[in-house]
Amino acid sequence: MENRPNILLRDNFNPIPSGYSKSSDREVWDTFRLGNESAFITIYSTYFDELYRYGRRFVRQEQFLKDIIQDLFISLRKNRATLGGTDNIKFYLFKSLKRKIVKEEKRWINQTEQLPEEFQFDVYFSPEQMLIDRQISEEIANRINLALQQLSPRKKEVIYYFFFEELSYSQIQEIMKLDNIKSVRNLVYKALDFLRDILG
Repeated sequence: MENRPNILLRDNFNPIPSGYSKSSDREVWDTFRLGNESAFITIYSTYFDELYRYGRRFVRQEQFLKDIIQDLFISLRKNRATLGGTDNIKFYLFKSLKRKIVKEEKRWINQTEQLPEEFQFDVYFSPEQMLIDRQISEEIANRINLALQQLSPRKKEVIYYFFFEELSYSQIQEIMKLDNIKSVRNLVYKALDFLRDILG
């Protein structure tokens, strides 16, 4: 992504454990919370683009979204000593970004399937990517994308989290602020039933 904001002030720069991968999220996050600037830079560099792609599913204004992500990282850095632990940094950041969007706009509708027009959840996957990830034909990939566009925003959102980000039911419940895990399952089942009807 172009023009990534630069908030990396490299004071207190110390090496983090080598061989970082998402499997070592807890270690990197705890190192960051203890004040290690290199851990912060690793988190920022690893997840900024993913946060941007995720946020664009809600927000059409690019600069507004970049500002929110920038503010999110500034806040995390400032308050790191008081942050809770996590073993899934991406989920933590996704949840934090969505909460920040809600707070900034105050026009979000959480408990229904309808979202204000400016927050229509957008989901589209390239046929090439689905061919790689799911080993399906280009024709089927195109049919799936057409079917996805007919889902309500909330159904699009739950399908995105469940199948493409592989979040758990409990994580989806938390990030979508649904009442309980049963509500998540019901929304997934409704979305799948809708897609089956369209795809035949």
